[in-house]
Amino acid sequence: MAYTTKKSLLEAICSGDEVSWHEFYKTYRPLIVVRGRDYKLNVAEIDELVQSVMLRFFDRSKSFVYDRSKGKFRDYLGVMIYHCALNIIRQRRKNEVDCEAVELEAYDHDRWQEEWRQHILTLAMKQLRLQLEDSTFQAFEFYAIKGESPEKVAKFLKIPVNMVYVAKSRALAKLRKIVNQLREEE
Repeated sequence: MAYTTKKSLLEAICSGDEVSWHEFYKTYRPLIVVRGRDYKLNVAEIDELVQSVMLRFFDRSKSFVYDRSKGKFRDYLGVMIYHCALNIIRQRRKNEVDCEAVELEAYDHDRWQEEWRQHILTLAMKQLRLQLEDSTFQAFEFYAIKGESPEKVAKFLKIPVNMVYVAKSRALAKLRKIVNQLREEE
């Protein structure tokens, strides 16, 4: 499946396309979960956070118009996640019995940007895996990501050592293209 641009994905969602809603959920749920953990939410609260963000966006999608001049979608989403988490923590405090109080720090734009970059890299790695042969991806993963020696990788995959270097080079070139494409599409 080709990656859908954020703008076209948002437009499809706003028109009520169910496949796009599924893609939106699948794409952004992991990021919402990470933010929920950052805010020290428990598992049930993280599930509630995902539902709250999705529901809030669903409610707003009927009138949502993406206008890049007003800012990036990622910033809009980050603030939405923050406010939903804040509501969950406020509700917890209201119902607090035996819960330890957790202070929700002010919205941290820099931390959100770093998590967004990590999210883009995760999406790019998934796409890269689909675009490369298994042995090429494994050589790249073991050597470039996990830091194994080229000799050890070559022996494990039963390929020449120079193919490990070639796999890394090809994979990095493709990964850069994918990341650039994802950044352009946001």
